[in-house]
Amino acid sequence: MITIGTRNFGLELNGAASANTQFAVEQFKELKDAKCKGSEWTGWLRFADSIGPKLLKDIESYNSSMKSSFDVIVVIGIGGSYLGTRAISEALANEYLLAQPAAQRKFKPIIYVGHHLCSDATSDLMDFLDNVNPIVNVISKSGTTTEPSVAFRLVRDYMNRRYGEGEAAKRIIATTDPESGALRKLAVASGYQTFPVPRDVGGRYSVLTAVGMVPLAIAGYPVNEIMQSAQKYFASILQCDDAALGQHAVIQYASCRKAAVDHGKVTELLAYTEPKLRNFAEWWKQLFGESEGKNGKGMFPASLALTTDLHSLGQYAQDGMRTMMESFLSFKAPARHAAKMKVPVLNDDSDQLLYLEGKTIAAVNDAARLATSFAHSQGGMPCLSISVDEELNAKSLGALIAFYETSCAVSALMLGVNPFDQPGVEAYKKYLFGLMGRKGYEADGQKVTQG
Repeated sequence: MITIGTRNFGLELNGAASANTQFAVEQFKELKDAKCKGSEWTGWLRFADSIGPKLLKDIESYNSSMKSSFDVIVVIGIGGSYLGTRAISEALANEYLLAQPAAQRKFKPIIYVGHHLCSDATSDLMDFLDNVNPIVNVISKSGTTTEPSVAFRLVRDYMNRRYGEGEAAKRIIATTDPESGALRKLAVASGYQTFPVPRDVGGRYSVLTAVGMVPLAIAGYPVNEIMQSAQKYFASILQCDDAALGQHAVIQYASCRKAAVDHGKVTELLAYTEPKLRNFAEWWKQLFGESEGKNGKGMFPASLALTTDLHSLGQYAQDGMRTMMESFLSFKAPARHAAKMKVPVLNDDSDQLLYLEGKTIAAVNDAARLATSFAHSQGGMPCLSISVDEELNAKSLGALIAFYETSCAVSALMLGVNPFDQPGVEAYKKYLFGLMGRKGYEADGQKVTQG
């Protein structure tokens, strides 16, 4: 269960959020009935229930038939083509997975490339590949996005030279448009295994499709648990009666965000207490940033790592411009760590920690979260709590993905924007094409150079 706490949100904003509830419910119903802006992109809302089970069976069948041995998966993609996968893999894996001996690893490592154009980082990857036995999953609906296309050309050339084209083809998986596009055409011609990116699901809403489930399943992550939990959470709101809908966490969060925007808040800070969530925060940023940031609207999504950033950005959050709201994401502490992760009892106060002796690190961490929320709210920052009544695991992540995707769509609709397009992303591309001499874009590139 996911619950929203508004104790530190402020009396005025709480009142405004309550007044927004019916509007949020109406926008959700438009989403549910596919009558909203961008309705042709709402396939993600029922994907886990309608298509997810078959997808997982197809992936399992592929895994069972795979003959090539490997010890690392290279995921090539940008934006929604890799962020969700990275968010889940790094949240569930050992923090020091790559440093562990291979025999001790619970999951196969996933390496990410194609989300930048840095030659040094790409060179490091190519050097790394010489020391491992890789398979490759290239993810792109069109196959023509610059960053992953450049990376895939380099990696494909490397794989062909190292293994020969026949064996390389067995080690390359293409997740792309089910029928057309440059990558689909190349995959068919080269004999790569393919998985479809659904045409009615946009990139930032695609982690539960083959985009995320294929590499995660191959690496050994419990994708069935993730999918089933997401399906149950989607069902919890899709099947919610009108009387209970207004109390659902999705509606509450969207209503609070709209209240914050209407009261001049231009930034939302996602504060998280688990270091493993750093890339979950990156996924969240893309989800809300691309969905809401249009027509001069939407809050800027930023994140705050607790307690690390309290010794840097925390100063601004406490005393800076009062143009932000903050949401604190927390999970139930894992009981398996409680016994050993305690402050040692030394009966010695030389380090002035006598008051913490015997307390679990988890309890101290949660107290720091509560203290921060109260302190920031007292400093004028409206603060929400988003509490997951489960430890950080596959089940809780599946539910949280469903929660954020749905609340993001409702929140964007409440602003009057299409949650599923991203017209602003195309602006830099046309100038990049011009600078690099792509046919038809030379004039644009000339303007940039002159500027």
